[in-house]
Amino acid sequence: MGAQVAKKQNRGSLAKIGTSRFVLLNGLLFFFFMSLPLAFCSAFSASGQLYLTLYDLPKLYLGIGFSFLLFSFFCLNLGYDKVAATAAITFFKHNFGLKLLGLFFSGLILSLFQTLVPAAALLTLAHYFALFLLYFALACIFCNPVRRWFAVYGLSVALFVFTVPGIIQFYGYKIPFLLPILGPASTFGYRNPAAHFIALVLPFVFFAAGRHWRIWNRSKRPLQFAFFMAFMLLAAAALALLFMNYSRTAIMALLAEALVVPLFWFFSRRKAASTATRQSGGRLRLMMVGFLLLAVIISLIMVFPNSRNRVKSSINKFQQGGFSRLLEARYYHWGNSLMMIKDHPFLGVGLGNWRFSYPLYYRSFAQDPLFNYQTQVRKAHNDYLQLAAECGIPALLFFLLLWGRQFYLLRYATPAADDGEDWRPPLLASLTAFSVIMFFSFPMQMAYSRMFCFFLLALGEARAWPALSK
Repeated sequence: MGAQVAKKQNRGSLAKIGTSRFVLLNGLLFFFFMSLPLAFCSAFSASGQLYLTLYDLPKLYLGIGFSFLLFSFFCLNLGYDKVAATAAITFFKHNFGLKLLGLFFSGLILSLFQTLVPAAALLTLAHYFALFLLYFALACIFCNPVRRWFAVYGLSVALFVFTVPGIIQFYGYKIPFLLPILGPASTFGYRNPAAHFIALVLPFVFFAAGRHWRIWNRSKRPLQFAFFMAFMLLAAAALALLFMNYSRTAIMALLAEALVVPLFWFFSRRKAASTATRQSGGRLRLMMVGFLLLAVIISLIMVFPNSRNRVKSSINKFQQGGFSRLLEARYYHWGNSLMMIKDHPFLGVGLGNWRFSYPLYYRSFAQDPLFNYQTQVRKAHNDYLQLAAECGIPALLFFLLLWGRQFYLLRYATPAADDGEDWRPPLLASLTAFSVIMFFSFPMQMAYSRMFCFFLLALGEARAWPALSK
C-alpha cells in the first residue's frame, strides 16, 4: 500500500513540472509539434525561378535545436523543484524503457568504429542524441495528461496547414514556394513521406475529436461540438489527401490501423456491462465499427483513380511474379542489404553509412537495376534491415525490444490517472502504422518521422509510468 502511494506521489510530482515557474512550456510544446512538420526552405535563381527546396535538413536542425532547448528548460526547472528532480532521478534509475534506449544508443555509438564516412555518422548520431534528451524530457512532462494535449493540438494544426496546400497542389494549382513535383507532397518533398505523416497523425486527430464529443455529451456546450466538427472535417480532408497521394505503404498502414484497433478493443474490453448479453452486444458494435472503417478505406481507394490504379497495378505485379515482382526495386535493396549484414553482423558498416557502402554490395545478391552511373541508391526501403546493416544485429534487437515494449504496455489501462481518457487506441494505431511504414519505407532515415518515433516512445512510457513501467 505504501509503495502505491509513493508511486502516485512520484507521478504527481512529475506532473507538476513547469506549472509554476515555466508557464510557457505548453506554448513551447505546441509550437514545436506544430512547426516541425512544416519547416522547409526554398532557393531561387537570379531570375526568380525556384530551383531548390530543402525539406529534410530544416526539420533536422530545428529538431536538434528544440530538443536541446527543451531539455535545458526541463533541467533548469528541476534545479528549482527538488521534489520534481527526485522524481526525475527515480524515472532515470528505474524506467526499463530508458535502459533499453540507452543500450540502443550504445549500439549506435559502437557502429562508429566501422564507418566509412565519419561526418555522416556523427551528424546522424547528434540527431539521435538530441532525440534521446527529448525522450527523457517528454516522458517526464507527459506524465501530466494536460501536457500531452498541447502536443496533440500542435500536431493537428500542422496537419491542417499541411493539408490545405497539399489538396491545392493536387488539383494542378502551382504554389510558388513548393517544387512542382508529382503528387501533393506539400512540405515533405514528395508524396510518400507526406502520406506517412497523415497516417501517423490521423489517430490522434480522431482521438481529439472523440474527446470533444464526450465533453459535449456531458456539458452540451456548442463550442465543444464545434471543436468536434472541426477535428472530424480535418480528419476527412487529411484522409482524402492520403488517397490522393496513392502511397501503397501509407494505405497498408491505414488498413493495419483499421484492423488492429477494433481487435484491440474487442479483446481488451473490460466487463463494464452487468449482463453477458450487453457485453456481447458491445463487442458486436466494436466489430461493426472495424468493418465500417475497412469499408470506408476500400471506398476511398475506389473513388480516387490514382489509388485505385496503384492497387490494381500491385495486384497484377503479384500475379505475374510473386513477391519479388511486387516489391520492385526493394527486392534488390533488401537482398543486397542482407549480404551487407552477413559481412558485418555485429557492428554494421557505420551509422548513416548504408548509402556509402551499398556500391560495394549492389550486385552481391542480385544486380540492382536502379544502381548505375546516373542513379544512386541511398536507402534500403526497410528500416529494420538498414538499422542492422548500419549498426549490427545487436542494435536492431535492442530497438525491437524497446519498440515491442510499447505494445506490451498497452495491455494496461490507465484512464483513472489520465482524466478519464484512454490513450491506448491512438498509440496502438500510430505504433502499428509506424511499424508497417518501417518495413516498406525509411521513416527512421527522415528527420521528422525519426522524431515522431521518439515522441511515441515517450508518450507510451509516460502513460504507464510509474505504476506499470516495470
